[in-house]
Amino acid sequence: MNYKIDSHFLAEITRHHRLQGYTYAIKSLSYERCAELPYILQQLQHRFKEKLNFLDIGSGESPLPTYLLVHTNWNIYCVDKFNWVQKQKDFARKFMPDIEIEKRLHIVEKDFLIEKFQERFYDIITNISVIEHFEGVTDSTAMKLSAQLLKPGGIYILTTLINEGFYKEFYVKGNVYGEQSRTNQKVFWQRHYDVNSVQERLIKPSGLKEVNRIYFGDYNYRFYEKLLKLPKLLKPVKVLYSWATPFFAKKYLHYSDSPISYSDMKMDTSSGIILTFSK
Repeated sequence: MNYKIDSHFLAEITRHHRLQGYTYAIKSLSYERCAELPYILQQLQHRFKEKLNFLDIGSGESPLPTYLLVHTNWNIYCVDKFNWVQKQKDFARKFMPDIEIEKRLHIVEKDFLIEKFQERFYDIITNISVIEHFEGVTDSTAMKLSAQLLKPGGIYILTTLINEGFYKEFYVKGNVYGEQSRTNQKVFWQRHYDVNSVQERLIKPSGLKEVNRIYFGDYNYRFYEKLLKLPKLLKPVKVLYSWATPFFAKKYLHYSDSPISYSDMKMDTSSGIILTFSK
């Protein structure tokens, strides 16, 4: 059975993303985030009025941290080893004064696997489409370390790519998040998990209790792969309609109780899983 994206939270997070700046208004929210972020907000809304510590792992340019900064009283922590995470403060300045930002928004530009964080400090942790980029066994290590940061009774939400029955790791030749690959040598980019590898590589190492899972993707028509993920030569054309991505997602992207399974799934896909854990 397929389920629709929550229209209210999709509209909310899309609007917030566009207000981050002109560039974000043009390119809009990415297709898969249109499934992930509304679902996460729906799961967390009952705690918006509480005073909590929230950690977002691999924040980058995500609109989620500043959306929560605006709509809750939480202390927001963003961690990412790349300097684009510093943009979170620029985004925040579009919505509130510096004095409030300095008090509640905390940016940590460090490698999550190296930096020491305070254990059992966070009430809520999100790990959104990041874990698939951890090479080798570091995905399991990251799950173990991040789970240790969650307070007892806390909520941990993880999203990642999945293609049931077709676990695969992808290597590319070129830049990976701004880091140069070694000459004539491909570097790890990401993986597609399957149900078994999600269990063995992510859930078990975390030691957390799974309380909910949902899958998402293009179940009826592979819109993302056919019309949004264009070849390099045609990418400039995408500017003409990328602003409408949330509208396309609302029509073609769905949630389901079962994962997608395509033998010919492309490396960049909109097929994923959302897991909610507790401690």
